[in-house]
Amino acid sequence: MSITEERKIPKWKIDEVAELEEKLRNSTTIMIADISGFPSDKLHEIRKKLRGKAEIKVTKNTLFLIAAKRAGIDASKIENYITGTNAFIFSNENPFAISIFLSRFKLKRYPMPGDKADEEVVIPAGDTGMTAGPILSTFGKLKVQTKVQDGKVHVVKDTLIAKPGDLIPAEAAPILQKLGIMPVYVKLRLKSAYHEGLVIPVSDLEINLDQYSSMIAEASRNSLALGVEIAYPVPEVLKLTLGKAHMRALALAGESGFLTPDTANAVVGRAVAKAYALLSAVSGKVDLGVEVPKQQSVQEKKEEEKKEEEEEKKPSDEEVGGGLSSLFG
Repeated sequence: MSITEERKIPKWKIDEVAELEEKLRNSTTIMIADISGFPSDKLHEIRKKLRGKAEIKVTKNTLFLIAAKRAGIDASKIENYITGTNAFIFSNENPFAISIFLSRFKLKRYPMPGDKADEEVVIPAGDTGMTAGPILSTFGKLKVQTKVQDGKVHVVKDTLIAKPGDLIPAEAAPILQKLGIMPVYVKLRLKSAYHEGLVIPVSDLEINLDQYSSMIAEASRNSLALGVEIAYPVPEVLKLTLGKAHMRALALAGESGFLTPDTANAVVGRAVAKAYALLSAVSGKVDLGVEVPKQQSVQEKKEEEKKEEEEEKKPSDEEVGGGLSSLFG
């Protein structure tokens, strides 16, 4: 005779799965973050900052996977990321927007043994509020100049004890805590995101905005330069194209001697330059009674012409913006 014992599932687990299933069904973006060793008070701060954008829920991995299956999510796509202690972020915003927001939101904490500084660690000048005693030897080890005044330790001048990336001296920890100095950043460590059926690993979520801005600016300059070169027929680009063509036409007129009211300066200027060049060539052989002005060297002239040509080709920021919008609608 066998006795089958029915295992009763705690009500809180049933309620938890139901709540998670509802959140999963009502969210287009689910992000998984590793919170192993993450300070609970800092997680609370992030919750407050994300209010209105996303909701953070800490729960058991097994309960989350059960809820995911019930919500119609292919759990096999994300189960590799659901190990250890995790927080789950539910949102209807773009996962990249959430990732960028979290990367900009830096919390700070006091250092622990083995921590490196994320910013300069400076012991400021002034009253530390610490009673003179054994702590003076700690200041001495840190090479911080002090004096005792009214029984309290005073730092004589601002003293740098660690640069960004440097290991923070272990003996500095109690002093930094007493002075309220938090030189270590706390960042929520994302693992991945699940967005409308697509799994995005953290390596793809991390975006360098400065690099992307630089790439877009370079693309816009190259696009506008190409538009000018091929005379792409839109007003913003043609303004630059016509200006470039006008300068080239004046140079050609000056070289060929084509004389009109608009080209007179270029033609005469070119003629004068040639006359002075001829005068320079016969100087010392024939006295024409005319002083030869100092001429630029061939190299200097080429460099100046090259600089003028580059400046001519280089569009302003306003032109880049207007031209790019015309090229791509």
